[in-house]
Amino acid sequence: MESLAYRHNRVTRLTHWINAIALVILFMSGLQIFNAFPHLHWGSKAEPGQAFLSIAAIGENGDVRGYAELFGYRIDTTGVLGVQNTDVGPSPRAFPSWLTIPGYFWLAGGRRWHFFFGWLFALNGILYFIYNLLNGHMRKFLFTPRDAARVPAMILYYLRLRRQSPQEGDYNPLQKLAYTSVFLILTPLVFFSGLAMSPQLDVAFNWLPAIFGGRQAARSVHFILAFGFITFTFGHVFMVLTTGAVNNMRSMITGWYKEKVVPKQEPGLHDFKEEMIPKPASVPASRQITSSKLEEIPPTHEEHEARPDSAEQHNAISEPEAMEKHLTLEPSNETPLTVAKETKKDVAE
Repeated sequence: MESLAYRHNRVTRLTHWINAIALVILFMSGLQIFNAFPHLHWGSKAEPGQAFLSIAAIGENGDVRGYAELFGYRIDTTGVLGVQNTDVGPSPRAFPSWLTIPGYFWLAGGRRWHFFFGWLFALNGILYFIYNLLNGHMRKFLFTPRDAARVPAMILYYLRLRRQSPQEGDYNPLQKLAYTSVFLILTPLVFFSGLAMSPQLDVAFNWLPAIFGGRQAARSVHFILAFGFITFTFGHVFMVLTTGAVNNMRSMITGWYKEKVVPKQEPGLHDFKEEMIPKPASVPASRQITSSKLEEIPPTHEEHEARPDSAEQHNAISEPEAMEKHLTLEPSNETPLTVAKETKKDVAE
């Protein structure tokens, strides 16, 4: 059996979809900004040849090849990263146009998209945090040490290697771990590392880039954490698909979630067996007859006489005898013998 439960309120649903849209646009516009300078450094300066990550292209024998270099280790990424084929031929481009906003190369446009949806994402996230903190919903998905023991069992359940889910409450241990990491670690670091890359804020709040080790280091942290958000998004989508895509999507759009309810077993006929068996009535101790008294009671007259057959009794008994039997059964203060003699006398007369 199934029943509908109201799981997500309007504020939660609205902020969820705003954040989902904003996060996608932030990631794609951020890749557009990265394409303008596809190198990452640690520290406060971007020294040539000292980048720990580079995505670029190089010409070899008249052919343009893309590559990605991480800590001096270079791999060929032609056809994926570093170079893109256009109408005028191969063009150096770290990330392809279908993965960036806008699709064509435009640094100023990418910054405008990124800053607008960055503030929208931040304000919307603050609204979501405050609202769920006030209504007490926040504590439901915060990860606790008690949830850590259920993480391996939950992983086996998602991999279809375990039938019984260890989930207790609205959120399972993996969901709590993901949400706690995003709310308390990932989001604050992305927010402050983004502010640390602003030249104006660096002048007003010089401690911002300093906490990351420099402006270029803040840019590297911001880029890495952006892929952390994407990893969280893919994990979130995976959980939605494995636990019922239609049901989960309906709950995040309408708020109603269909839950499975185990019906209560109705009592069968065998459950009433003991109640249907009549129990002997209890007799007070003062009225109970002992075995010695039972032996003193003389047997009644009916016990010595054999009961005739019903057919023979109907033919043999005459009207006076029937009247005699009727009078004998009537209660009276007189003895049965006296009643019988008087009845015979009346009949004779």
